[in-house]
Amino acid sequence: MRIRKDGEETRKRILCAAFQVFGERGYRDATHAEICHRAGVNTAAINYHFGSKNGLYQATWDYATARADALYPLDGGVRADAPGEERLAGLVRAMLQRRADEEQLGHLHSIRMMELVNPTGLLDDAIAAWHETSRRHFLAAIRDLLGPDATQTDLDLCEMSVVSQCIMAFKRKRAWALKADAVDVLASHIVGFCLAGMASLRAEIRQRGDGVVRKLAGA
Repeated sequence: MRIRKDGEETRKRILCAAFQVFGERGYRDATHAEICHRAGVNTAAINYHFGSKNGLYQATWDYATARADALYPLDGGVRADAPGEERLAGLVRAMLQRRADEEQLGHLHSIRMMELVNPTGLLDDAIAAWHETSRRHFLAAIRDLLGPDATQTDLDLCEMSVVSQCIMAFKRKRAWALKADAVDVLASHIVGFCLAGMASLRAEIRQRGDGVVRKLAGA
């Protein structure tokens, strides 16, 4: 039992160190030697637990995203059967919290950006799946807000608008972004802004449907 526990602790130390090194240097410039030095293990431990650098990189991504999900659940703690407004607010808050927590999740964002700029191909499926999970949650809330007559294009455009604001919120070190209540300020603004926009779009969708009904009635 102790051997198993020690092995799990070693594996965790390697993942913590790899998370830092891959986040700082990227996959190509990260070395087993530096990861092992930070983890306090020998290089054989990486091969034993992960098989290869590729395996370690993929396991590190899984470790990092699980960490993000544990720290800031995607739903923001809002029930799945809550109104669309509440679910959207929970999703926005969770995304902003993840973006704002540079200390614990900064390396995750770095790895993702480096894969975008200079992809290895090793994380393509994992990153796509992670994004798709987030996208499904946003689309479900937006669908409730726009109503049943919204097209897929309506949903996609609104999802893009909401998520883009969350991503851009901490791109530049604006004065308000450094305040302790930055997430609260940003979440309130983004949710209010998006709800107003979606209310306007919902009215447009209703008019669009009424036009179709009139056209069919006159046919």
